[in-house]
Amino acid sequence: MEPDKETLGALFLSSEHRHPRMPNPVRLLSHPIVWATLACACGATKATPPPVTAHEKPAQVAADEPKDEPAEEANTAASTEKDPREEGLRKASRPPAELITGPNLVYVFNFKESEVGVAAKERCTQENQDPAALGACLQKARSKVPVELVRFIKEPDGDLWFVTYNRYKGNLLKWHRVQFQPGEASDDRITLNLIGDDKGIAPMARVPRHLEINLPNDYSIVVNDHENGAMYYDAKIGMMDVD
Repeated sequence: MEPDKETLGALFLSSEHRHPRMPNPVRLLSHPIVWATLACACGATKATPPPVTAHEKPAQVAADEPKDEPAEEANTAASTEKDPREEGLRKASRPPAELITGPNLVYVFNFKESEVGVAAKERCTQENQDPAALGACLQKARSKVPVELVRFIKEPDGDLWFVTYNRYKGNLLKWHRVQFQPGEASDDRITLNLIGDDKGIAPMARVPRHLEINLPNDYSIVVNDHENGAMYYDAKIGMMDVD
């Protein structure tokens, strides 16, 4: 038995009320209210920058911080470097020939630092346990080196003289006096070419042709003696009136 038209119409209306039709997406997007809502939502949301990764952070710190490490290292090096002027370590400031012939400049013999003095101390220490005997031994060794001081004199006429002084009966006498000419020289060394005879009160039997002098600084010299080896002298200014 087929349902009549009235029955079919009632069933159709009844199904629409139970199952309302799903809204059409195209129709929803074209509605003005929907577009207004989307525009407000997009305007209210701010763009969040991407998070900084771990490998980017050190680069930022290095760019912002001042690079003062080299300056600190330079200051540290400067503070630890020894002042070359301490303890007479500064190099000679003038040419050797000009330095040693300075007016009123004398060089006092330093027996303790010289080769002959070092050798005497070693020998006397081995031979003498008693301090008094050791001192007497060193004094005897010192008396065998007949020099107290030396000078390199430049006379008004330009002549140059190498003069050694020694004490005899309390008097300081010109022991050796030999004319010289400056020879080969560098910043810290000079060779003196000795000329003629020894005109001192105790003249050398044979005057050497050359005398080698080292100048480690402005305050001392080392004379390479043919008999006593390296002899150290300390510079003094105006300590005595000598011609």
